[in-house]
Order: sequence, then C-alpha cells, then structure tokens
Amino acid sequence: MYRVILIDDEPLILAGITSLICWEDHDCVIVGKATNGHKAIDLILETNPDIVITDIRMPVMNGLEVIETCQKQNLEFAFICLTNLEDFQLAKQALRLGAIDYLVKLDLKPQALIQALNRAKEYCSRMESHHNKELYTTLLQDNKKQLEHNYFSQLILNPPEAELPANPEIAAAYPSAYLILFRMKPEQILFGQTENYDFPFISSQLLDVVSGIAARYFLNRAILEPKKDTRLMVVSPKPESDNEKSLADFCAKVNMALSTYFALTALFGVSQKKTELSQLPQALSEARSALDHCYYSSSSRMVFFKKQGMAQHSAEREFNINFLKKAMSLAVQENDSQTLRDIFKELTELFAQYKPNKPQALSACINVYTYLRDLLQNDISESDEFPYSINIAEQLAQLGSLDDILVWLDSFCEKVCALLTDRRERRSDKLVYLAKRYIHDHYKEKLTLSDIANYLKISSGHLSSTFSRYMNQTVSDYIAEVKIQQAKELIESGQYLIYEIADQLGFESAYYFSKVFKKVTGMSPKNYKYQQSLERSDLPKGDLSDEQKSDSSDD
Repeated sequence: MYRVILIDDEPLILAGITSLICWEDHDCVIVGKATNGHKAIDLILETNPDIVITDIRMPVMNGLEVIETCQKQNLEFAFICLTNLEDFQLAKQALRLGAIDYLVKLDLKPQALIQALNRAKEYCSRMESHHNKELYTTLLQDNKKQLEHNYFSQLILNPPEAELPANPEIAAAYPSAYLILFRMKPEQILFGQTENYDFPFISSQLLDVVSGIAARYFLNRAILEPKKDTRLMVVSPKPESDNEKSLADFCAKVNMALSTYFALTALFGVSQKKTELSQLPQALSEARSALDHCYYSSSSRMVFFKKQGMAQHSAEREFNINFLKKAMSLAVQENDSQTLRDIFKELTELFAQYKPNKPQALSACINVYTYLRDLLQNDISESDEFPYSINIAEQLAQLGSLDDILVWLDSFCEKVCALLTDRRERRSDKLVYLAKRYIHDHYKEKLTLSDIANYLKISSGHLSSTFSRYMNQTVSDYIAEVKIQQAKELIESGQYLIYEIADQLGFESAYYFSKVFKKVTGMSPKNYKYQQSLERSDLPKGDLSDEQKSDSSDD
C-alpha cells in the first residue's frame, strides 16, 4: 500500500477528496490529513508518506513552502498539487519544484485523481529502484573492502599453516604493494597524566580520516588494526607516484591530520615494494624493523626498510639499574631533591649510552617507579599522581621512542623531587584558597595540577590530597568546572565557534574540550548550544532531535 497524506485548509475539500475514490482499490491508504503547512510538516515527519497531495494556497505556510522545506530536509516522496484556476502560475512553479501533477479543485473528477496517483506511484517505484541500486552498489563496495580486510588479516597477521590460496581479484587490485605500519601516541606523555588515550573511542573517525588521505595517494588500500594504538596499511601505489617521496608525503599528511583532529602523533615504518601478495608476511617483518628504528631515533618520524644500513640493537645484554636504588633510598630519606636529580641524570645517561630496546626500557622505568612509590607510600594517597604500577605500565606502553621515555623519566623525577621538597615545608588548608585563586586567575591557560603545585612550591601529590580532603573533589575536576562555566558563557554569547572556545580556554584540542564539557554537563557543546537556542526561542522544549543526538555521539 502507498501511504498518502492530504493537506488543505478547507475541511470540505479534504472530505471530498477522501470520498472521491476507493483508495484501497488503487493500492493506496490515507495515513493522515493536515489543515495547514506547519501541521503538514510534523505529519510528514511522523508518518513518512509515499505521496503527498497538497493545496498550493494556504495561510501561514503555503504548499510550495511545504515542498521546499521538505526538500531541504531531504524528505523524498511524490507530491501532487491542488489548485484553483486563478493559481495556474503557482501550479507551474510547483511543477518546476518537482510536482508529479496538479489537479484543479473545481474540476476534480475520479479519473483525473486516479491518473495522478498512477503517475505518483510510478515515480515512487523509480525512486525505490534507484535507492536499491545505490544500496546494492554500496553493499558491493563494502563487501569488497571486507573481503580484502579478511584476506590480508589472514595472510599477514594470522598466517595459516598451509599456504593461503591466491585471490585473483585482490591480486589484480594490488599489482604491487607496500606495507605501512604506524604506531600512534598522544603528542606529549608526561608523568602525572593519569588518563590513557581512548583509541577505541576515535577508531571510526580515525579510519575515515586516514582512508580519505590514502585515496589521494594510492590506487587501493586496506587498513588493519593489530593493536589499539597501531594501524597496518596495505597500499597499492599509483604508477605516477610510486616513489619514496610520495610515501613520505602521505605519512606527513597523516601525521598532520592526527595532530589537528586528535592531538596525536605517529611513527611510521615502510616496507620495500612487493610485486606478489605472498611476499606481504615478509613485508610485515620489514615494516616492523623500520618502525623499531624510529624508536631509537625519534627525529625520524618515518623510516623505509633497507636491507643494508638498518641498525641492529641486541636485547640479549641485561639492563640492570638496581645498583642505583641504595642512593635513591638515601636521597628520599634525607629529602635531598638535588641528589635525586643527579641520580636520575645518571640513569638517563645509561639509557642514552646503552639504548635498551622498548621492553627493557619500560621494565626499568616501572622498576624505578615501583621502588620510589614504596618509599613514599606514607606521603601519598590513592588519589595522588602516583597510581598503581599497572596503570603506569599502560601509560608507558604508549611512548613511541627512547627519547619519549627519557622525557617521561625527567618529568617523574621532578614530581618526586617536588614531593621531597614539600616534606620539608608542610602547609595545609591555606593551600586550597591559594590554589582556587590561581585557577580563577589562570583558567584560560592549559592549566594542570603540576602548574598549580609548582606555583605554590609544593608537590602535586600533597596539593591533590589536601585539595580533595577540603573540597571533596579533585583539582582536575575543579579546573574543569571553572573552565566549563566560562565555556557556557562563551557559547551563550554566540560569538565563537567550538574550536575557538577550546583554544581560548587552554584545551589541547577541540576533541578534548568536548570530552571534558560532556563529562561536566552531561551533554556535548553542540547540544548545549542547541538547548540554549531552544530556550531563547518559542519552540517547544523537549528531547533532542535525532540530528542533535548524532552530534552528541560524534563528540
């Protein structure tokens, strides 16, 4: 049955059209009637009709305006216009807007209505066929991508015991291929950042961005996900851009996009070109070797695999830093910050000289962290910036290079030294007042617990525990509340875009600003702005629209 809506401001006309024919005999059913344009729009959204028969001349919102409003909202249906003889010019305008037919009210006969309905049903059939074709094409494309993804996953990441049978279609789409392995991390990871980056949260957006860039550089590409922070791309180059410069440009573009949209950076390892898909498992080993080289030289954001000249770093020698623990313990007992800094300087020199591989380096960092945390356990609480070692291990795993690890060690050293200094100069509730005043004076900056602690010349741990005890909330939550309160005022002013507000308030990215805003208020900045616009208008206040809900999930 074709679903039909009737619109006319004259109830007698609506009754007359309803009784003019037996609608069921023509595979139609009337699902609603409206007497003005505004009610018609609501009815169309509610019932999703196939055919709309509308009067052209109506008060408040005429039939042409109804049609144009629906078209702007991408609502698709066949519409037939009702007109009087003197409205012929309006009828012509309706035809230009896409009307299937027009009917003159005073001369309306059953046969004329049936003929118009038949034309409308033909239009609906053509439209359905077109959508089905589009859907079929999309399904074919998605199916092709999924087949490629499954094939490459099995071939490269989970090689079968027996040789994987060749796939002629995939082989034709990838006459030659490179593997690009890249590992992502937040642009800066320092000790004290307790929240790990939520890679699953951005997975689909990340895939869209990288795929969009890759489409400009390669004939075909498939993206695999070996780990949550790692992506593996199989790319088939365009003949005119099959060179290292083009690959380097692509990696640079991806890194720029990661920084702009997600506040991330990445290291890239690129294999040699392979002319047979069966060579891709070997290409994965090459890409890993190239990426490992990035770990030892963070200045190289992207490395091509070379058979010669690729440095080998042995993991067989033991990297033991336990001999430094006695000196560390003494420095902690005496609250000697300078001595502890000297010990960490010696430690970083050992890292730079020995160049341990990543597992060795991370193990050493966790060893040092656990040892010092145990020494300081009477001065820290669970809410301080000294979480359990397993949480630190998760954070360290995101570090991309040896230089990153050295930066992390230095920041950890400064945290411990600040705590030692604080143990010599204890203060209490006045700190809360000073901290709050500092936050209100500097809320436009990229404000951190460390910034406030450094200003007050105390450890971050002591400030955190004191603030939480007096305020029943963390310093980070209080900073977020102050910033978001200012953000609300900026949004309500209507003078700024979301990313401009994020920048004004010292957030690292619009993405992070949206995440904090939603955590504090329960809604995204876009939804808050929409809610405020409703409150300033005469529109009914209720649930968010589907579009607004979509905005919320995207943020």
